[in-house]
Amino acid sequence: MTPLGALALFLIGVAASIFGSLVGLGGGFVILPILRIVFGLPPAEAAGTSLAMVLANTAAATFGYLRHRVVDLRLAIPLTIGAVPGSIAGVLAVQRFSSIGFDIAYGCVLIVNSLLVLRRRSLVSREAGERTFAHDPRVGVAAGFGVGFFSSLFGIGGGVVLIPVLLIGARMLPHIVTATSAFVITTTAPVGVVTHVLGGDVDWHFAVPLVLGGLAGGSIGPLIAKRVSSPRLITLLATALMLAAVGLALRHIF
Repeated sequence: MTPLGALALFLIGVAASIFGSLVGLGGGFVILPILRIVFGLPPAEAAGTSLAMVLANTAAATFGYLRHRVVDLRLAIPLTIGAVPGSIAGVLAVQRFSSIGFDIAYGCVLIVNSLLVLRRRSLVSREAGERTFAHDPRVGVAAGFGVGFFSSLFGIGGGVVLIPVLLIGARMLPHIVTATSAFVITTTAPVGVVTHVLGGDVDWHFAVPLVLGGLAGGSIGPLIAKRVSSPRLITLLATALMLAAVGLALRHIF
């Protein structure tokens, strides 16, 4: 890869990571379509490479969120426990996807989540610290498995599960959901990354500049999140999910 190409990937990683930190999806939902549409990486390789960047991004963001004490640790621990086996299952599942099947499945997940997020705007959030059904350890472990599975399957982190469960179902504050999602991804994504690496699914020519960009962008995201209102954060998330889905669909039309 040329130095100019590496610089472009670094800047893409920074931009995706800042936005990913704001909405709790780790930036992978931006990187994955780029790796599939622009660079044509196969599903497993795109997922593994994207997940490496997501880990760097969320690790940097989580440090900031923990420092500002917005991570719900009572909820995060059961989620983390369930996500570990889910991460391994996700890596095994992506090997069975065809290229078009992978894009269709990912696009559907994004569209469903964007519609759920838009619906969230009409709901009233609970008070910070209020206990919800999601704090039941059984629910947390089950949801955590889904987090780990989709994190490794698509290489985008577990926000696609936590957004509907925590933001819609439990009506938790968006900033707490974002921070908790980042924490869970940080503590469980290493399992998926290692499994992808062992399977030869990480292209380091792409991963290294993206990881460096993820570290830079992830440290900036929490600072911006403090200044963004919850309704605006929800709108940003829904828009981003829709755009990513449209991008994958266009890849198979043109």
